[in-house]
Amino acid sequence: MTHNHYHRWVLLTLILAALPSLLTLPVWVSGIALAGGIFHYLASLRKGWGGKAASALLLSATAAGIWFSFESWFSGKAVLTFFIAVVFLKWGESHTRRDYLLLTFASVILASVGALYWENLWSLLHMLLVIFSLTLSLVAIHGDVSFLTRKFLLRCAGQLFLLGLPLMLLLFMTFPRVPGPLWDIGLAFGLPVKALMDAGGSDFGKETTLQLGASGASEQDNNTVLIAEFKGAVPFKSRLYWRGPVYWDFDGVNWTLPDTWDNRSALMKKSIRSKKRLDHELRHRGTPVRYNLRVMANGGRWLFGLDVPAAPAPEVFISDEFQLLAVRKVNTHQAKFPMLSYLDYGFGAKLTDEARARALAWPEESNPRLWALGQELAADYTNSQALVHQVLNQLLEADITFDISHIIPVGEDMLDRYFFDEKKGGSECLAGSTAMLLRAAGVPARLVSGYRGGTLIALTNFVLVKRSDAHTWVEVWHDDTGWVRVEGKDIILPPEKKPGEKKKDDPDANTSRVKVKKNDDQPFPDLKKTPEGKEKASTAPTGVSDKKRWELPGFTSLFGGLQKWVINYNPDRQADLLEGMGVEESNWLDLLISGVLGILALLGSYLGIAWWRSHTAVDPVAKAWKKFCIQLAKLGVEKGAYECPRAYLERALVEHPEMADVLGDVIGRYIDIRYGGDNSAEAATTFKRQVERFVAMT
Repeated sequence: MTHNHYHRWVLLTLILAALPSLLTLPVWVSGIALAGGIFHYLASLRKGWGGKAASALLLSATAAGIWFSFESWFSGKAVLTFFIAVVFLKWGESHTRRDYLLLTFASVILASVGALYWENLWSLLHMLLVIFSLTLSLVAIHGDVSFLTRKFLLRCAGQLFLLGLPLMLLLFMTFPRVPGPLWDIGLAFGLPVKALMDAGGSDFGKETTLQLGASGASEQDNNTVLIAEFKGAVPFKSRLYWRGPVYWDFDGVNWTLPDTWDNRSALMKKSIRSKKRLDHELRHRGTPVRYNLRVMANGGRWLFGLDVPAAPAPEVFISDEFQLLAVRKVNTHQAKFPMLSYLDYGFGAKLTDEARARALAWPEESNPRLWALGQELAADYTNSQALVHQVLNQLLEADITFDISHIIPVGEDMLDRYFFDEKKGGSECLAGSTAMLLRAAGVPARLVSGYRGGTLIALTNFVLVKRSDAHTWVEVWHDDTGWVRVEGKDIILPPEKKPGEKKKDDPDANTSRVKVKKNDDQPFPDLKKTPEGKEKASTAPTGVSDKKRWELPGFTSLFGGLQKWVINYNPDRQADLLEGMGVEESNWLDLLISGVLGILALLGSYLGIAWWRSHTAVDPVAKAWKKFCIQLAKLGVEKGAYECPRAYLERALVEHPEMADVLGDVIGRYIDIRYGGDNSAEAATTFKRQVERFVAMT
């Protein structure tokens, strides 16, 4: 069978599928693809040694291009380039149906990879076009060339495409949305493959120094640190602080741990072992959170318990700084245990003179401008709570940008340069300058490093914390509450609202600054800042309702909605959609079951419609024949139930010889259509027309 009727559709599918990738790769990749496309039409060159030599030459050119264009043979774009070259070179030598089927399946891979480069509305439109072209190719490959006209091909592919759209929408809505790589699901449920892959080279538990700008490197590391399975509702991720090393000592450039940071005997000697001691140290606490914690191998003792841990576990103890530590270092095994933590806390029964001196220490001749600002605040305020609020107010006024990619050159007065000059940096710069400003104002402060937030596996209670979630925050000492957390990031970069959280009317919601009176006994308001940092005045006229009338959505709002609910259809959007449909709580298993039931219902409806059409559809030829028989019966010639058309004609001619011509024409045409193979649309139309003439004549 010739392939001329479908090879063009396969080529169109390949070009459409590879288009996004070709636009992002070097130009010479498109040249290789073009050469492979042209090579297909040079039948004489393809045969023999000439064709093999040409293919080898193009493949060698591809290898050379990868060598000079990319840093590694196994980088993503290098592998994609090689795959595109192989696919189009395969097109150049294809001549069997199996070859074209293979190329069609390869176009699916190219389209999937291309979707990674066009993450917008055009990606959706392009993907729909590729799917339609792919359907055309498959119908053309499996169709019979004798009746496969272009009109029939487009109609058949269009019907299949439309039948597949509801199935696509159902799967799109019900399949659990998973943030991050799909293997994170297996990692959350205990599959060891990815965990073992991440275990190699994981020695971040041995770090003893916190360098300014270090969070930028961690943010690029996607290795998993820990997995937490919460019992009950998962707290919003901005409240999840995974506690690690506590830093007291600053030399003007780096924060360092003491020499005994890894001495198990010294750590356990000062650890919190009894519930009585724990209750004594916790000055106040909120509602406990229960979860199971699984920590990946990190080379140290850090277990990064949720801040702050409230109960030990087997082979685990709580240090005097409320860190969750392992008795044995987590080198190759994964530590797994149940845990209890308080998200809101104040701990520390008493701050000794030695600890207070460490928490107020200042490197000599270091960061003079930050010191001067702290001294100025200390001259106006003596209450530690008031000083903390004033320091946070200084962060607002400083107009600092949170940017983990920005690196401050190592040198003198780095915190001064960050706070007053560059005003840009990551969490360790922000926390470090906040802590030192508090120290200069006379408030004991220290740094805590670890991780904040994590990735919630959609519709489950699992949270994955990765190295990219690295974070540093400040703890300050108040004589009445003990050590409490101070988060500067939420001042300069307010956290995201919890999905589904309604915005409450608050007259002070747009306040961008906090004025603290010098009366230290007055309560202090919470800091609030709008994303724009400006007050918004209402422009609605008096007496006019704030509710807008419904209007037909415009082009921008329509496609903005598609961008929101299709391109950016993430786990939060899925939860919002389910909540809008009346499903308050759901999990991934419920969604999968709903999806399967929906697919079965959809396929059942398709089968029901097909059955109904097959039993209710009326053949126009049969309908016209029945009408002819009824009219002839009125003339006294009724057709018998088992009488064939030719016998019926002979009997009708005996009764009405004067109608021989018209009876012979009508019944003869019916015999040709039903038994002679002339079942074309033109023959059926002519037969119906002749029946109408016969009825009108008689």
